[in-house]
Amino acid sequence: MYRRHASLAVRYADQQSERAPLENPDQVLGVVGYGTVRPSALPAACPFIAAPLVPLSGSAVVEIWTASSQTRPCQFGPVIGACSDEVVFGIIQLEESAQVPLEAAVEKAHLDIFAFLSHTGFGEPIRFWTYLAAITADEQGLERYRRFNIGRHRAFLAMLRQPVPPAASCVGAHHGTSMIYFLAAREPAKPIENPRQTSAYAYPPLYGPSSPSFSRAAVHGEDAAGTLFISGTASIVGHETRHHGNLHGQIAETLENLQALITQAAPALAQGRPEDWALKIYLRDPLYHAAAEPAITAMFGAASQRLYLHAEICRPDLLIEIEALHHARVPA
Repeated sequence: MYRRHASLAVRYADQQSERAPLENPDQVLGVVGYGTVRPSALPAACPFIAAPLVPLSGSAVVEIWTASSQTRPCQFGPVIGACSDEVVFGIIQLEESAQVPLEAAVEKAHLDIFAFLSHTGFGEPIRFWTYLAAITADEQGLERYRRFNIGRHRAFLAMLRQPVPPAASCVGAHHGTSMIYFLAAREPAKPIENPRQTSAYAYPPLYGPSSPSFSRAAVHGEDAAGTLFISGTASIVGHETRHHGNLHGQIAETLENLQALITQAAPALAQGRPEDWALKIYLRDPLYHAAAEPAITAMFGAASQRLYLHAEICRPDLLIEIEALHHARVPA
């Protein structure tokens, strides 16, 4: 007999269903909106940010993070968030300008995050999400994603206490302001790497002056009570893109990489309940949705949460990227 270990949970909901007051609003850590402004039902103190990505469902979607205990708002510098006794959620927008190189803006944003974590007492980041405008565009002779990696690497080198960087996703936005949101705790997550792939933080110089600073996945918590975070995962074997221009091939390779990470984390998760999975699927072209949905549903189940978003991927030859979270459960 199991129950969900609800120290941390996420729900993707059509905004129409969120017009009524939230259930247990005092347990909400933060909300990310896709295709929407701040919902009127949110308490004034609840952290909210409108993401610069469009959901493919045709309606606005809100991503709601909740804790098992009462939360309290917190802010330090430009970072806003909320925390429970176990975890903190935070949001920051990148302060880009023509006078400041992107890598400097990224480094400052991450240093501001670490200052926020020090102030709140949650010193161990466990998951990052970045939505970066024009991610593969050239900026003064260097791709913006590569500049992002330089800035993040500098901040991590200065402040990260963990020997391996946290799980993360970084995808491209088609409009709006670049942003980062994150989760952190008092204890670090356990990093997990994919035996089919080179660790991103060990990529060769081919991919830029600084390698991408993230682990392929991480588990936060103990054994069966841990929450599994899978970073943005794509059709990459070793460090090279596979199946150029072949959507079905990239979908299959991406799912095989996800399965490898699940196996590394806990083989039993493959037979777990579909409703314990929450996935975000980033698609370069909205028309890819029809091809991707059957294979993803077959692997994770119709009861899994699946949020499809129109986004640029960090490599121009990648057509799809998938991230996943498995909600923890413990014996009742």
